[in-house]
Order: sequence, then C-alpha cells, then structure tokens
Amino acid sequence: MYSSTEAIVLQLHPYKDSSAVVKLYTHQMGLVSCWVRSMHSKSSKTKAAVLQPLSIIRTEISYKETNMPQLKEIAVAEQTPGIFLQIEKSSIAIFLSELLLHVLKESHHDEPLYSFIREAILLLNNTDKKCSNFHLLFLVRLCDYMGLLPKENYSASTSYFDMQEGTYVEKEPLHPRFLHPAETEALHQLSSLKMEEFYIPVISATVRRNLLHGLLDYYRLHLGMAPLKSHLILEEVL
Repeated sequence: MYSSTEAIVLQLHPYKDSSAVVKLYTHQMGLVSCWVRSMHSKSSKTKAAVLQPLSIIRTEISYKETNMPQLKEIAVAEQTPGIFLQIEKSSIAIFLSELLLHVLKESHHDEPLYSFIREAILLLNNTDKKCSNFHLLFLVRLCDYMGLLPKENYSASTSYFDMQEGTYVEKEPLHPRFLHPAETEALHQLSSLKMEEFYIPVISATVRRNLLHGLLDYYRLHLGMAPLKSHLILEEVL
C-alpha cells in the first residue's frame, strides 16, 4: 500500500550499510518512522539535503504488514533555505525538531497542530527579525495544542507561575517547580502574542535562559518528556 503526503522532517538517523531511518510528522498520519535506502548512491547528497530538520517535503510512503514503512519518493514541498544558511535559525530548527520528537505521538493525526508547525517553520525561514524569542514563543503557543496553556490570572499581585498547577500565584509555592517574577512576567507577555509577533518582547538573556529551562521543566512535568540536549547549544548561539 502506498500513501502520498506532505511531511515535516524531524530526524534523519543513519543506519548500517546505506540506509537511514527518518522520523516525519506527516499531514495525514501524524508521526511516522520510515526507511530511506540508497543513502550512498548518486542521489544521496540530494536526499540528505532534503531531509534536514524541519524541511517540508512531499513523499510517497510504502507500507508492508511486517516491515517499517519505506520512503519511495521525496520532493521539496516548500523551499526553506533561510533556515539552513543562518546559524541562529538552524540552531532553533534543531531544537524544535528535538522538542517535537519528544512531544508528538506516533500515528496521531492532528491537522491544526500540523498547520501550526508548518506555518512556524515558514515564518522562521522568511523573517528578517531577530529570532532570540522565537523558540520561547513556539513553546508557549505549542502549549495550546498540548492542553498546557497557563490559566489567565496574571496580575501584579500574582507574580509567580506555579508550574505544578499551571496558574499564577501570589507567593512562592512550597514546592520548587515555579517561575520567579521576572520569568513569570515574560511568560505572561509571550502568552498574549501570536507567533508572528515573536520579535516584540524585549527579554534579557538571563531571563530568556531561565524561562527556557522553566518551560522545558513544565513540559517534562505534564507530558513526561525526556530531557533535551539541543537547548544547550541554542543558549550559546542566541
């Protein structure tokens, strides 16, 4: 059986001989792992270029009952050279790819979520704005789709974000899973923005770093997400 679909590349993992396993978030079937064969052929450079993190491709997938699905055809659906030619954007792309690998579920179709990710990728590619806040706002907006959006009760008197309860509170909680006022204010500010407004907030490097760690803890707490690694490189670049 064959299925044609648009897909977002999340990971390309070389395997023995000339094969690789690619993880895709597809428009029609959700998260899918597929074989890619002939990675050492004349067309291998083309395949590797097309299968970079957050590439948007058109593909035909072959399904067999006993084997992993195989990519039979690969073509570019959207050109995104602006991501891979800039170190800041490519670092964000690697981080978002790792994040999505950890939070998306196998064979779970979600068209609104796919559209959100796709539009965010194209925004990252096309923007000429400074991208220091891009990954933070992506994490916040992704909360909408994960059912993790904080309660809208922020005020001058509720200046701590309780990550355990997902709400803003007046005092430091008795547990350690909370954000301090500076990070809480930044979170509230980001929560009111659309993805294309990522460049508007002025957030210091320290607050940005602390908020990133806090948001990742928030995801781990509520989704059981494993620790990430790519955010450490991201912090050095942005």
